[in-house]
Amino acid sequence: MAVKLSAKEISRILDKAGVLVKEPKGTDHLFDSLSFDSRKVNDPNTLFVIKGAFKDSYIDDKKKNLITAFVGEKERLASSFSDVPSWIVSDAQIALAALSAAYFGYPQKDLTILGITGTKGKTSSAYMAYALMDHLTDHKTALFSTIDTIINANIHFKSELTTPESFELFKNMRLALDNGIRYLVMEVSSQSYLKKRVFGIHFKVGSFLNISPDHIGINEHPTFADYLAHKKMLAENSDIFVSNIDDDHGQEFIDHAHTFGAENVSISSKNKSADVFFDIHQADLDHSIFSIYGLGYHKERFALDIPGDFNIYNAVNAIAMVKKAGFSPEKAKKQLDELEIPGRMVKLSSKKHGLIIVDYAHNGQSVTKLLEFLRTQHRKGRIIIVLGSPGDKGEDRRQQFGQVISRFADKAILTTDDPGTEDPHKINDQIRSAISNPDVELSEQLDRTKAIEEAIKSAGPSDLVVLAAKGDDAFQKTNHQNLPYLGDRKVAIKVLSKLE
Repeated sequence: MAVKLSAKEISRILDKAGVLVKEPKGTDHLFDSLSFDSRKVNDPNTLFVIKGAFKDSYIDDKKKNLITAFVGEKERLASSFSDVPSWIVSDAQIALAALSAAYFGYPQKDLTILGITGTKGKTSSAYMAYALMDHLTDHKTALFSTIDTIINANIHFKSELTTPESFELFKNMRLALDNGIRYLVMEVSSQSYLKKRVFGIHFKVGSFLNISPDHIGINEHPTFADYLAHKKMLAENSDIFVSNIDDDHGQEFIDHAHTFGAENVSISSKNKSADVFFDIHQADLDHSIFSIYGLGYHKERFALDIPGDFNIYNAVNAIAMVKKAGFSPEKAKKQLDELEIPGRMVKLSSKKHGLIIVDYAHNGQSVTKLLEFLRTQHRKGRIIIVLGSPGDKGEDRRQQFGQVISRFADKAILTTDDPGTEDPHKINDQIRSAISNPDVELSEQLDRTKAIEEAIKSAGPSDLVVLAAKGDDAFQKTNHQNLPYLGDRKVAIKVLSKLE
């Protein structure tokens, strides 16, 4: 359900958001549609928001006849559009968020929203919280994650961004409400605050998992301090805030949330005075078992069929969030124990070619944690890793990948991972330059499918093959195109079916 916006209402919305610079005179129009993507302008009486790398040429004559007015940061339209009314704003991203919220009837006000931030683990923790909440709310919970957008059993689709553009975000919230959903679990990236995508959204429960240098570069955050500051914005916009104080910056998030009046919940496996303390009883490739103290629990036992002690942190975070949202996670233990997360710590066994692990680990910290854990579990054979690094962002990852390969891998095959507009060979050269261990067997295969096949074929019965970063992703982002890709898990299964 979308709401028609009047010119007077648009001015009021932009003024309230603090971005209105100039409004058109004598315009008293009613707009039937809102858009920010010229490719999706299909309706008459459309209000178009100009943002980002917009070019006048994007609006052809057909689109011009459908667009009744523009919103943008400056008088940037060619003379051919000079007769079209325009609102001038100081921040087009905020303008789009504020107008989108109004256009879709402020859906965030009718949803109880749980938001999760962190450098690694957001998707896993979000799926865990969703599994608990969806069961406990009788299937009235939605999930917005890096992998999937799940409205209900019948409406779900692949996500394009960790946190969608504000227009898509409010659109999906309205879709959820219109389908009887009342609760939402979502990942909240630092980019979503940097790009104002979550402007105007308040969270019932927010949480922080961890942070390490990532998303720092020309097209992202200029510094780690800026990255950290944008992560902390979730703490500013939550009623209750859960933070992992075992992370070096965890207490900072607690203090920051307190400054903004949030109720704080600290979680730890090291500090018994934390609000939520947990003991790890088992954390291996077969199972994870842990007990929680706090939140009314005294040694409440939970199990997780997803390997890795780092995933226990993700699970405790999810449990604490759901508990503080007013539900009883202990009544949904089965959902947590039986949960499978697409592309996360997927195990594929082969008698001839060892064990294959598919995981979405996509930055230095997550790959380090993954290989540290796997090395403790796998001591006999080699660790063979297939990975690349994305183009146009996160350039610091490349050095980090080289360093972690030097520490933990016996063999590495460098390949492509969403190279964007960059040359994947040059990206791999940057990874290669940071590999200091001369004993690492190193090769490059830019065809990711062939790289995975090469890794599995080269593995013996006691070896472990790690396919990092792509998980179940169904495309490679290359030169502004989403090129179809089978996904690491499906590629590995296909390769094994030929070999065994």
